[in-house]
Amino acid sequence: MKIFRHLTTTLVLYGAIVAACVFLAVLAAEFTLSVFADIVFSGWMLVTVQIARWFVLWVGVYAIHNVLPIAIAHGRTRREFLGAATGFSVVFALAMALLAWLGFLVEGGVYDLMDWRSHPYGSVLAYFLMFLVWCGVGMLLAAAFGRWGYGAALVLPFGLALAVVPGITMPGTGDLPFIRNAPTLLGDGWHLVSLGAWAVAMVATWAIARDLPVRVRST
Repeated sequence: MKIFRHLTTTLVLYGAIVAACVFLAVLAAEFTLSVFADIVFSGWMLVTVQIARWFVLWVGVYAIHNVLPIAIAHGRTRREFLGAATGFSVVFALAMALLAWLGFLVEGGVYDLMDWRSHPYGSVLAYFLMFLVWCGVGMLLAAAFGRWGYGAALVLPFGLALAVVPGITMPGTGDLPFIRNAPTLLGDGWHLVSLGAWAVAMVATWAIARDLPVRVRST
């Protein structure tokens, strides 16, 4: 419970601070660009779809690579930590999805006020699932590289395949190679596929990290 509370309070707050700073930077960039050209797209959508997921993946990496050794050094078991990290991935993905949606609401008000035009953006559920999977993939890759070193490069295609799944429903990300209009073919079932991708990532993370050797740096 202490591990879960530490992860959520620390990293969710950090994510909120980063999101707020980036949002203000996006607004500043949009106002600057509006001096030279018409605004016809959402800068916040570009950030949330194309950039934020990499930040979420990094948080997943950080949780396993940095926090796990500290937890073990303080007497926690790998099993206890992985259980807390699994719950954390859900909370963090939800928090980031809500922050993304809040940004769209504020940006939408600014766009209406300035008479700017933007493209539609994904739903809260779509953002939640995208962030959920990318956080899980980050944990998986951190566990794999922590256990096998450079040999974990073989896991990268597997992680990439999982990460691609939820992005298919997001605007501006394109279709799967050789599978066009996949979300249309599966309908709401695509959300279940995304949820399954997260579950696979977490099961693989547990399998790799349950006896993961850790090194705690001495101070």
